[in-house]
Formats: sequence, structure tokens, C-alpha cells
Amino acid sequence: MKDNKILKKTEAHINGLSLTDDEKQKYLYILNKALEMTDKNIRISYLYDEMCNFLDDEFRKKDLCGFCNNLCKRRKNLIDRGIKKENYANGCCYSYSKKENCKYLGEAGCTIKCLGCKLFTCFYLRKTEKVKYKIDSIPFAKYFFNARQKFYMENTFFTKKDIILKEVLKRG
Repeated sequence: MKDNKILKKTEAHINGLSLTDDEKQKYLYILNKALEMTDKNIRISYLYDEMCNFLDDEFRKKDLCGFCNNLCKRRKNLIDRGIKKENYANGCCYSYSKKENCKYLGEAGCTIKCLGCKLFTCFYLRKTEKVKYKIDSIPFAKYFFNARQKFYMENTFFTKKDIILKEVLKRG
């Protein structure tokens, strides 16, 4: 059975990572809960939410962007070096090409779950913090999606979850 193959591969993957026992238990719980779901739409939605939660926790726990007064580490570094631009606020949620914030940016942060946005790390973080996320960086997600689905989720930005999931299911 395909699900059994996913279970065994993912369990081996999680057990091979340097994680705490609590983290392993948490990710194995997510894995087993997803595999118990018989409705593909519900399963994919659940996993998508858990992947977003994983990334939110990672960025929050490690304070990767280092936000202070709506300025990220990269923007603060530019200001410190005397490089001034019109808008430094809101980090990657500001589009220089459109000259505006993402329409889904609210007072307390992002108002949608967009995995592509959450996976994105700017050049500054990749260079200074050596941080770069891919779907396969998420311990319980590596074997659930095919390459086309992963590519779509990693490269779709500023888009609501329901639209993304519809396209992910088409690519399944």
C-alpha cells in the first residue's frame, strides 16, 4: 500500500534527523494523523496547515528575520550602511516592483497561509544566517508530495491556501 511506503520512508527520515525525542514524536504524530485521513482533500489541507505551522514556529523560535519596529535584519543593515530607500518596512511582504505591501499583510502579520511565502528566505538570511528552507526541510512532508506539487507550492507567492490546494491536487 502506498501509505505504508510513505509511513516507513518518513519514519526513517525523521529518525535519521538530529531532533529531540519530543520533536520526533510531534512529527510522527502529524504523519500518523495525516495517514489516518481517508479524504485526500482533507489530508492535503491538514498537511499544508502543519507545514505552514512548522515554518512559522521555526522563524519565530529562531527569530530569523529579527523584526523590530517593522524592520527586518536586512533592512536594518541597509539603513546602518547608509543605503536609504523609500520603504524598508515589512520585510519580504513589500513588493518593490509593485511599490506596495502584500494585500494579505495585516496588523499582526500575514492573514493567509501561503507556503511559498513562508519558505522564502531572502539573500541576506541565506548568506548571513545560512538559512534556506525547502519543503523537504520539513521533516514530515518529504514523501507526501510529488516534484510537481512541491515546485508549485515553493514557487507560488501571495496566494490564498484554497487556490494553492486546488492546483496542488491537479498536479497529484
